[in-house]
Amino acid sequence: MNEIIQIQCPSDGAILSVKNQAGLESKNVTCPICKQSRPFTQYKRYVPKTEEHTQYPNQHGEDGQEHTEVAAPNLSIGRLTVVATGQQFQLRPGRNVVGRQAASSEADCQINTGENRRMSRSQVVIEVVKVPGKGFVHQVRLFKERCNATFVNHTRIENGDCLVLHHGDLLRLPDADVKFEIPDGDDTDL
Repeated sequence: MNEIIQIQCPSDGAILSVKNQAGLESKNVTCPICKQSRPFTQYKRYVPKTEEHTQYPNQHGEDGQEHTEVAAPNLSIGRLTVVATGQQFQLRPGRNVVGRQAASSEADCQINTGENRRMSRSQVVIEVVKVPGKGFVHQVRLFKERCNATFVNHTRIENGDCLVLHHGDLLRLPDADVKFEIPDGDDTDL
C-alpha cells in the first residue's frame, strides 16, 4: 500500500510524488513550487503517457476490471445534527464555520453547549466544494491553530489536516457530538 504515486498540482502543473498510504485522500498536500496547500482530492493523478491506465485512481485495477472503490458522488449538500439535542444545521456551498453559540460568535452553525465552554466560538470549518461531474466534497479542518481536541470518528484533527467527511461520520467536538449526514434524494423538507 505504501507505493509512490504521482499527482499533478492544479495551479502550476508540477508533478509531485507521494506515498499512497491509508487516509491519504483526507490529507492536505503542499506543492513545493507554488507553496499552496490543498486537499489531496484536488490533485489529479499523473500517469506518464507511456502507461495505458486511467488518470483517475481506483476506477480500474491492474486487471482492467472496474472496482467499487470509487465512492458514489454526493449530489446533495450535507447537514449536521447535534446528537444530544437534535439541533440541525444545513450546510451550504463554500465555507461553513461551526462553533459554540454565543452573542459574539460569528459561526454559521452555532451549537448550544449550555454552560460548557470548552468548544471555541469558531471550532472547525467545513468547506463544501463542488467537483465537476462528481458532486460535492465536504472537507473539515480546524478553524485555528490551537483549540481543544476535535475528532472525526476516532481520528484526531491536527492543525493543517483537512479531512473528507462521509455520510454517517461523527464529528466529536468539545462539549458536543455532531453527526454528518448527506440526505438522499427522497428526503422531504417539511
